[in-house]
Formats: sequence, structure tokens, C-alpha cells
Amino acid sequence: MRKSMLSLLFVCAFFAAQAQLIPPPADFDPWVTPADSAQQASTRRMHDAVYFLADDRLEGRATGSPGEGMASNFISSEFKKMGLLPAGENHTYLETFTVQSGKTAAADNYIILQTLYDDLNKAWPHPMSGNGKASAQMVDVGFGISAPDLGLDEYADKDVNGKIALMQFGTPDGQGPHSQYIDYADDRTKILMAKLKGAVGVVFYSADPDEEIPGNTYKRNTAAENIPVYIVNTDIGKTLSAFHHTVTMKTDLQDHMVTGHNVLGFIDNHAQNTVVIGAHYDHLGHGEIEGSLYRGAPAIHNGADDNASGVALVLELARMLSASDLKNNNYLVMAFSGEEMGLFGSKAFTTDTLFNAYHINYMFNYDMVGRLDTANTLIVNGAGTSSVWHPLIDGPQTDGIHIRSTDSGIGPSDQTSFYLKDIPVLHFFTGSHSDYHKPSDDADKVNYPGMEKVLTLSYAWIDTLNDKGKLDFIKTKDSDSEDAPRFTVTLGVVPDYAYAGKGMRIDGISDGKPADKAGLQAGDIVIALGEFQVADMMEYMRALSKFNKGDATVVHFMRGDAQMEAPIQF
Repeated sequence: MRKSMLSLLFVCAFFAAQAQLIPPPADFDPWVTPADSAQQASTRRMHDAVYFLADDRLEGRATGSPGEGMASNFISSEFKKMGLLPAGENHTYLETFTVQSGKTAAADNYIILQTLYDDLNKAWPHPMSGNGKASAQMVDVGFGISAPDLGLDEYADKDVNGKIALMQFGTPDGQGPHSQYIDYADDRTKILMAKLKGAVGVVFYSADPDEEIPGNTYKRNTAAENIPVYIVNTDIGKTLSAFHHTVTMKTDLQDHMVTGHNVLGFIDNHAQNTVVIGAHYDHLGHGEIEGSLYRGAPAIHNGADDNASGVALVLELARMLSASDLKNNNYLVMAFSGEEMGLFGSKAFTTDTLFNAYHINYMFNYDMVGRLDTANTLIVNGAGTSSVWHPLIDGPQTDGIHIRSTDSGIGPSDQTSFYLKDIPVLHFFTGSHSDYHKPSDDADKVNYPGMEKVLTLSYAWIDTLNDKGKLDFIKTKDSDSEDAPRFTVTLGVVPDYAYAGKGMRIDGISDGKPADKAGLQAGDIVIALGEFQVADMMEYMRALSKFNKGDATVVHFMRGDAQMEAPIQF
């Protein structure tokens, strides 16, 4: 993993003027030679683009990072060379957006016994902690479980009103899913129980120093409770369990905000409608973006397939469209950032005034198109979002491509943001693999001739659609992104993955599903399902898992400033 003076130059230039176009580095030499055929030249350009975007110098292209800036400048430079018009802000190719990327522990975090502990490697705020200060006597409540129906109530003879509750992670019979106390074992349930009993603060520890507990990094946008909550190491925890004096604790977790950049280029054919061709270009950095499947020391996640491959294909498709006679649509070519954090970039665009400037006809999204297998299987999602898709998909294909399709317009990629605006979408995907979200997703593993096949098919479809006019939109019935093996029920909503507040905000409602029948609307924020509190997406999924088909309960939600409730049946 090498660093160069040139990469440092990129970093400085990015922060000095984000909109300034920076060419590829001097050692970025295209393979293309005058002797190449058009197809060879296309394949080689895609190869070179993937190798550039997946280079260690870009350090994983995390949203808001210098590597993201290097990537966005490269893409902007390519757009400019093709003659695409700047379609971003202030006559640039860039659209900026700001998102919360976890939290940061400020300097003023500590816990005091008779000794001050302010070393965040020994004692640190819990990710669910509210900000504040508590100074009170500490009461040891064991594992902090109140389950009288199971014969265990660790608050039965303890008074924690106005005091700080000390508790261990897990349960008396272990942390596994087979614990009889599993419904009481998660941290938020314990914090809420302590609050219910009147505690003004909570301190967690583990009696086993090898037990995995929440660390002092705060990648997730976890909703906070309104009391300070601390985690201490095993030694301090054992000291606290025998400590009978006043304990003082102070917590200060600040939202960590980053600025991301979408890159937008426009092919203006003076047509009435515009087609969006998009791919996300951000990735996981050194693994600091939540979602890495790698367990080890921080390492660069180059994201060659995810999603340098999609960007490279989009660049080549844009080059072909800009030189084509397919003039019945305009083409808005987009590279999104913030996808790995929760579709932030595409949602920023579809909720921005920039979106309203275009009459969008349909959207093609390319996410992980670099691993076409030997069977030439291409997965196309969103096939039910327009009546024109299935005739395309079910017809004869170029280069022996075999298509497997799904109808839903909802999925874990940027087409979702457009589908939720009633736009027909297709998501192109060559399948997952063992390198997914790991440092091993490198450029030498990408199937570049396979990418050429996907490119050829894409252009052929756009050609077919050129004379179709404005496509119809169909709202798909199977649009529940929450359907997963661990759930036996569904609420029938599309969660707003960009929402970082307390609760689960609804981005879309599926017709005929429980939420629709209960009268919920997009924009409502679910805060509880029956007795189960919903503080964030994780708690929402946990709450759903408590119900079975046919169960009835009450959904509690916020609509604007009003707290409301409605009966609901799964």
C-alpha cells in the first residue's frame, strides 16, 4: 500500500477547491491504442477506470474523505472530456450534501470514583448514551433484568431512584440466542428499565474481559437515550461493584457530520424527458463505514466491484450515448456518494431542487457489475416497475446473457430513491461474492469482458426504449425491504435509511399491507410497536421479530409534532 506525493497533492487540492477538476495521475496510462477495435477500447477504458478508483491512493473512497474527493474529481474530469454539461450546483459537476456519520466522543467524557477515569480505552460512553452529567450513589443491579415471570427480578430489593445503576452485559445464562432471558438482554432494554426504575445514569461492564462488548468507536447512527450511560472495563467494573460512595459521570457524544458529493453530467438532446444513468462511487474507506465484513486491523477496502465497476460502466455508457443518435431522451449521468451509509447521495438528489429541473423518464442503476460468472447470469431488479421491462428482459439477449429478475423497486441500492418518486427503475447486478465488503475486493478480480457484455446489453435496451416515449410506472407489491428470514411479519413500509433521529421514519407505504390499513403515511416516525420501543432501525427490526402473523398490537408514531397511535394487525 503505497502513498505518493501525487496523492498528497490531490488531497490538498481537494480541500482547497472541491469543484476544481483534477486530471488522473501521470501514471494512469490508458491501455487504448490506435489499433484497438471499438470494443477493445471500451473494455480497456473500463479496466483503467476501475484500477484508478480502486487504487490504494483513494483509500476506499469513504464519503467525505480525501479519497472521495479524488474520485469525484476524476469522474468530473471524464464528464468534461466527453462534453457532458455540468449539472450540479453553481455550474459545477458536484452536488453537496451533509450527513451524520456516527458520533464522536468529545474531550469532556469521564467517570469519577475516588479516581478520575478519562482514558477512553478504559472507560467510555455507551453508543446509546445521552449527553449530560450524573452524580449519585451507585447500586449494583446484577445484569439489570426485571423478569418476574421468569423468576428473576434484580430490582426487587434494590432502590435505584435518583441513583446510578451498575449492571453487567448479557444474562445469567449467557449471551447466546438460547438464553431464557433473551428478550431482556439487549442494552437498550436494560437502559429503559433502569430509567423506568428512576435511575439517573447507567454503567455497564463485563465480568469476562474477553467478552465482546460495544467499543469506543461510534460508526452507527444510534439513537440516544436521555441519561448518561457509560461502559467501563472489567477491572473498573469490579471496583465499582464494591464501591459505596458517590460516583460522578459525564458524557458528551457529538454527531459526526461529513459532506459528500454527487457528480452530475448532462447530455442535453433538447428532449422532453430525461433518463438517469447512475452508480455509486463511494465505498467503506478503511472499514470505518459500518458494513465491513472484515475482522482484523483497519485495512483499505478498495471496492473494485462495489462499486468502481458500476462507475466505470456508467462512464463508458455515457461516452456511447453522447456520441449516439439516440436523441429522444436527455441523459443525466450520475455518480452517487453516501450509498454505503444508507443511500444518502441519491436521496439528497431526489429531495433537492435539482431533481425538479428534470422530467425523469426512467432510471438505470449499476451496482456491482464486475463479476459476471461463467453462466453469464445478470440479475436485474425492478422488473415490475414498468410494463415495458419484462418484454425487454424476457426477450433474446446479446452475448449469451442469462437474466434473473425480481420485480420489486425496493432494494439496498440507489434505484430505491428514484422508485420512491414513482420513477421506473432497473438495477443491474452480477451477484455477490466472498470479497464483498472486504479489503480483498480488488481490481484484478474484476471480469472486464463481462462488464463489456453488460454494457452492450444496456445500450441495446436504451436503443429499444428510445422510441417508447414516457414509460408508465407501476408500484410493485413486493416492496418490503424489511422482509428477512428472521421476521415472520412485515409492517409494509420502506424505512428512511437516511434518518438519524429517534424512531424509524417511513419513506414509503406498501398498498394493502398492515401500515397502509392502519392509516400510516410517509414521513411518520414509528416510536413503538406495542410494548416494544423503537429507538432506531435496529430496535425496529428487533420489535418486528416479536410478532407472528395474525398478531394485533398498537403502533405508536409521530406525525409532525403530534404523537399518535393506531391499531394494527400483522
